Amino acid sequence: MAVNKPLESLPWYQRHLWQIVPVRDVLWISLGIFLLWFGYQLRAIFIPLLIAFAFAYLFDPLIRWGERYCKMPRPATISLLLALVIMSSVSLVAWLGPEFLKQFAELLRGLVDYLQTLAIEYDIHLIKSLRAKLENWVQHLEENPVGFIVENTETLLIGTTQAVTVVSHILGAAAYVGTMILLIPFYFFIIAWRFGAIMGKLKEFMPAKEKDRILIIAKEMDEAVAAFFRGRLVIALVTAGLFSLGWSPLIADVPYWLVLGVSAGILNFIPYLSTLAWLAAIFSKGLAIGFSGGFDLWLVIIWPSLAYGIVQFLDGWLLTPWIQGRSLNLGAITVVVVVLIGGTVGGLYGLLLCIPMAACAKILFTELILPRFYQWTEKH
Repeated sequence: MAVNKPLESLPWYQRHLWQIVPVRDVLWISLGIFLLWFGYQLRAIFIPLLIAFAFAYLFDPLIRWGERYCKMPRPATISLLLALVIMSSVSLVAWLGPEFLKQFAELLRGLVDYLQTLAIEYDIHLIKSLRAKLENWVQHLEENPVGFIVENTETLLIGTTQAVTVVSHILGAAAYVGTMILLIPFYFFIIAWRFGAIMGKLKEFMPAKEKDRILIIAKEMDEAVAAFFRGRLVIALVTAGLFSLGWSPLIADVPYWLVLGVSAGILNFIPYLSTLAWLAAIFSKGLAIGFSGGFDLWLVIIWPSLAYGIVQFLDGWLLTPWIQGRSLNLGAITVVVVVLIGGTVGGLYGLLLCIPMAACAKILFTELILPRFYQWTEKH
């Protein structure tokens, strides 16, 4: 009768491949790479699902608060939250949308005038032709937006194969965005409804011996990630209003103040990135009153910069400590370096995810790697 020997006593050539630690590690890494590749290939399907899961994760404390203190069933709380978000978004677009589109058209018109100045000053034929085309587009867009779209679509459709391809890509992108707008609330409702059960299932897959330690580390990472996304979302909305107010005709009188203010608030979701909108505000103010030097030049620099500096002061000393807190535990220099690396490596997704990933990496390094390093130094 054969006796089953312990796995540790078996030589490597008598073990299964998955029982050899290096081979098993390679298999796990290969599986992870394959899943990433597979997810990337099907990103059109998974992106709405991931966005809905992220929203369910971010709003789960609010939903649990509604269950606990308002005694509302979870589906009713989620439905009320969705209704409030949709109604607020529609009201905001109806209120600010016309002014935003008006300023955007004025921005295009100002760009046409600036290109004309460059073409006359430096006699650049390419800019002249570009300016003429852009002016024609802006004029048609302002006079008859629907006719402009139909006319150019017909022109593209009867043109070359490349034009048809462009139109198909545009229509495909529009259809995809529309599908996402419909799917994300549906996915959000289902995932948010079963979010507690999903988290409970994930805990069942944790190793029993390391479960307590994994939960402690996961809790720290959850606090860091949640504080960043929830905090930056609120801060971006607040600073968008403050930037728009500071650059409005009431204070700094920056041209296209609503477009630049909303853009600055969106960019402020990523720390220090709103600097781009500040530079654009100075540039647009300079185009409006001229870079003639002297006192006018100081007006170009001082007023937009003063409004920007006040909002940044409120963000750094009031909004961020109060809303986001210090749970990320990352210094200013570290944040700047991480943002630069994330933007270079991952583009837009890198900019959005680099700071919480850096915070999680720091937690893992502090909890797992650093103690082992200290143990190694004590032994040697």
